[in-house]
Amino acid sequence: MARDVQPLLENWWKAKNAAVAKLAADGKSNTGAQARDARHMQSIAAFVRQMFIDAGLPEHEVTIDSVVPGYFRRSKNWDVVAMHKGHLVGVVELKSQASSPGNNANNRIEEAIGSSVDAKTVQEMTKAFGTLGVWSAWGITFNRDCESGVPIKPVPPGQLRVPAIDPAFQNMTYATQYATAIERFISQKVYDAGWMIVTWVNADQTVGYDEPIPTATAETLWTQIEARVRFAKQALRNA
Repeated sequence: MARDVQPLLENWWKAKNAAVAKLAADGKSNTGAQARDARHMQSIAAFVRQMFIDAGLPEHEVTIDSVVPGYFRRSKNWDVVAMHKGHLVGVVELKSQASSPGNNANNRIEEAIGSSVDAKTVQEMTKAFGTLGVWSAWGITFNRDCESGVPIKPVPPGQLRVPAIDPAFQNMTYATQYATAIERFISQKVYDAGWMIVTWVNADQTVGYDEPIPTATAETLWTQIEARVRFAKQALRNA
């Protein structure tokens, strides 16, 4: 599995840099290029889709950038949606942080929580997703060099309205904030699985990467997807 991640990130950097170059040629800022042009995430979404297929789902039951109903909003686009016999097997949200984490990191985490709550509420209130319940995963690809690595300036004590901020966020960088969030998404069952990649370009232009969360790697994501698909196929054997 690890050998398969390296080409994904080489494609990620190639597509991201192409998007930035195109914006520059058009006289636009490269800030938010990843949001304006999502092609840099296509290979990663295809990789996760293939996990569901390799685990045993037919190709036509696993789609990319598909819409499912919402409860607090009309609908939600998930990057990967896996179904089996009309029942939801899993939904996966994949984000990237290539630049400007100070403007986006908190919003990304809030959106992630909201998407999970919305999906689970749809199921609880309407049973729209069938009989298996909601299984969801959230992942992020983070450009290590979009921040300095120096801890974020702490909140001044005079602005706090409670005694103290959680010690887990002391000496926090944006990368460690994402890592803590994903660990807690999984431990608190906000999401069933996660994946975090920190990536960078070396001086010799080779691509490096790290998966800093032991519970949220490509290997653990595959293990959980495989188990979920096996469960779904057994549960729906006679459906």
